Amino acid sequence: MYKLLLITDRDDIRQAFDEIDNWGQLMFRPITIISNVQEALNFMNKNVVDALGYSLKYTDASPVQQYINEHPSLPIFQTHHKGEALVGELNRIRHFLDQMHRDDGDSTYDEAFVFQLLRDELMNQLLKGGITTEEELVARVKLVRANASLTMQCYLFDFDMPQGEIYLSDRWHYGAERLQNSLRNNFFGKYMGDVYYDVVVLSQRHVRVFACPDFNTELTESEIREQVMQRVGTVVEDIKDYLDLVLNLESVTELNSIMDLVNKQ
Repeated sequence: MYKLLLITDRDDIRQAFDEIDNWGQLMFRPITIISNVQEALNFMNKNVVDALGYSLKYTDASPVQQYINEHPSLPIFQTHHKGEALVGELNRIRHFLDQMHRDDGDSTYDEAFVFQLLRDELMNQLLKGGITTEEELVARVKLVRANASLTMQCYLFDFDMPQGEIYLSDRWHYGAERLQNSLRNNFFGKYMGDVYYDVVVLSQRHVRVFACPDFNTELTESEIREQVMQRVGTVVEDIKDYLDLVLNLESVTELNSIMDLVNKQ
């Protein structure tokens, strides 16, 4: 069973978690709740915690945030003061931890690699319109420790592959998913200069590129925009040179934030 730690000085948050009486059925040990930040840090230094949540209203949260920054593979969960939302969050945490710790028969388990796979899965789903609420997006971004800003402007590039059908069948023999991974890993490079990049091949003719600032960047939005436009242009030329793949820019969309990608229904 999974171990959760909650750090909070809020009575409403504590009460909501205290009212959960079926921790075992949810596949968790009874949650540990600590209100004192230093006691919580000492606890984590001595005990294994599978996921951490915190909500501090009257206490300085910076020591907790520093600990989180120093432990990039520690999942962070959302706190709630309402029971229904809390149960939904606990189910989401359990599903995530099941994915993190699933046994694929590989004895060389690499936690950082698994985290990256789950980040890629989240972004792939988001860029294909598979995330339907802002609450789900925020919660999953925290769990996978994606450092993308939730508030700054982001950029969406839609490209046409004019010879996509022929290229995928006659030139590239590994399928659209392998092409997507190659574009993401070998060309755009994920995190580059305070910007997170991702790519999805939506069809034989449609490639989408996403660029979003890191949440703690010190660059201005205009500096981010200039950097993104320059990099995307350069990478498209590199793709043409190395893969002999032509990508024609169809549109650039400036998003108010990553939240604009939520497919609200």
